Amino acid sequence: MAVAGGVVARLTRYIAVTADLGSFVAPVEQRAAWSAAINFLIPGSPHTFSLQASNATSVSIQGASVGYAPTGSNEIIYGFEFTIPLHLKRFSPWFHGSPKPVALGAVGATVAAEVDMAAVKYGKDTVTISVGQAVRWTNRDPVEHTVTFDRTEPGSPVIPPNGSYIHRFDKAGTYTYHCTPHPFMTGVVVVK
Repeated sequence: MAVAGGVVARLTRYIAVTADLGSFVAPVEQRAAWSAAINFLIPGSPHTFSLQASNATSVSIQGASVGYAPTGSNEIIYGFEFTIPLHLKRFSPWFHGSPKPVALGAVGATVAAEVDMAAVKYGKDTVTISVGQAVRWTNRDPVEHTVTFDRTEPGSPVIPPNGSYIHRFDKAGTYTYHCTPHPFMTGVVVVK
């Protein structure tokens, strides 16, 4: 039986640090395994690169550590990891069926501003509308996106390629938002 946990701290828009610790509860003679890393988001892409230190070796499809720490040693092993998100729907539609574009959210609301999502960014940084009007986000990318508000406003579900989402704003204010799978994508809706 084992227990493990970890933490991620985002330092900037493109840099985060991570750490984790795991240990066997039984048998107790096994040492704890730990790792720490600095992670870099590659701007304009969903890919990440991280440099890691650990007391346990690792080889995976994403990366590899260098060296070997014998049991009971205090040796630190260094490695790297490069991630490339692969979505089966995108590369083999037969696996989950063909994605169907959908219109989500406040369908029928008066759309006062349009924001396209293309090249893994929102087409407009800021849009300004009046109270009671709506914004339509349309996904022109071959990957899924979201419109996730940073405060109390409900956000969108996943917006598939060629899908759209409409949100009506009933209160004046400034609403900042981002894309959950691509947090470097950000935007602002100003409601007057």
